[in-house]
Amino acid sequence: MVTGGSVDGLVSGLQTSTVIAQLMQVEAAPQTALKQKVSTQQKVVGAYQSINTKMSALLTAAKALNDPAAWKGATAASSSDSVLATTSTTGASQGGSVTFRVKQLAAAESHIFSGGTVGSTSDSITSSPTVTITNTATGKQTDVAITDTSLKGVADAINKATDSGVRATAIQISPGKYTLQLTAGTTGEASAFTVLGVDGLGPDVISTDGANAVLTVGTSQTNSFDISSATNTFTGLMDGLTITARSKQADTDPPVTVTVASDTEGIAGKVQAMVDAANAALSEIGTQTKNSSGDVPAGTLAGNSSMQLLAGRILGTVSGGAGALGSLKDVGIELTRDGQLSFNKTTFVAALNADPVKTQSYFNGTTDTDGDGIKDGFADKMAGMADKATQINTGTLAQLITSGNSAITDLNDQISDWDTRLAARQETLQRQFTAMETALGSLKNQSTWLAGQLSSLG
Repeated sequence: MVTGGSVDGLVSGLQTSTVIAQLMQVEAAPQTALKQKVSTQQKVVGAYQSINTKMSALLTAAKALNDPAAWKGATAASSSDSVLATTSTTGASQGGSVTFRVKQLAAAESHIFSGGTVGSTSDSITSSPTVTITNTATGKQTDVAITDTSLKGVADAINKATDSGVRATAIQISPGKYTLQLTAGTTGEASAFTVLGVDGLGPDVISTDGANAVLTVGTSQTNSFDISSATNTFTGLMDGLTITARSKQADTDPPVTVTVASDTEGIAGKVQAMVDAANAALSEIGTQTKNSSGDVPAGTLAGNSSMQLLAGRILGTVSGGAGALGSLKDVGIELTRDGQLSFNKTTFVAALNADPVKTQSYFNGTTDTDGDGIKDGFADKMAGMADKATQINTGTLAQLITSGNSAITDLNDQISDWDTRLAARQETLQRQFTAMETALGSLKNQSTWLAGQLSSLG
């Protein structure tokens, strides 16, 4: 509402600013009602947004469980610290175990020029303008141009030639004695190389042979076999399993056993997350739509049928079961008396261990018995229902939020119109009261003059 400065009457003695303010309150009653409508509508939109947030979380949880990769999870455990075992979701959840020994770790070939040294890294180590490095496995030859023949200059030139496949280091083998060491950038037998062109340090010597990592699979003298890898990482022993060797085992060390099992805890956690998200959505809908009871006030959306229908759809994903498979109780999902979902992890894990494929079908359905285009699985139905509610522009909640915001915009436009109207009305009142004071002042002056004239006649 518009308010103005004081025009209190000096002649009339009236508190005209107070009178105008009271009159403006009456004039602004329609605008005040519009502002109250905006406040109410903002609460309604906020309630829809709060429910939408919960439903979006439910959609995310349902999609995570509806992803077939979620059911391929497996865990790997190693009996020895000498091996790290991990699994990926790209492979099937194949259970089982494999036993082996770490016979050899992968190594990168390394050469050192131990036949000669220089007293400083700035001393020259070659008269050749080129150092040639050749990978003996592939035959690839790299010619490195040398412009600075010092130990440091040669090492720097080799390191700048990134395609050479080796790294150069100036090392001190004893006080005042420096030489050159070259090490392959990769491990494995294919890292072997030769070097030509360093003629000031004598011949190079292989200090470490390039070698593959080797695992001896099995413990039988006759049926065991070796597998190798250019790195310390092995894949393919079991689907989805990756083994990384950390240290070589002695012959007296016990063999390593890696056991792979279905990640029942991880899968059960995803089911629990979806149930928790559904319960959070139901609780939020219940809070927003509750009716008043005694001293407990009603929710912002009290009696809202569309939100009550949404709550019914969430509960219906459980009561409807999983198509031909029957009740979700068989996999630990039930409805409680207070309108929530419950999850029995023990029942679910027992079902998953007994028949993983069937258990998954309860959540990722294979049929569509009601013909709604959504499979009968619990996660399928939950994801489809949540998506219809939250989808941008077309979702039930999205449309209600958009409609509410549009109503707020319209109301604010009307309020702005009233600001202009009230400002004009206040200006009119101020003019009227000012005119009144002017008229009263004129009458007072005339009265004073007349009184003076009458007094002079006496």
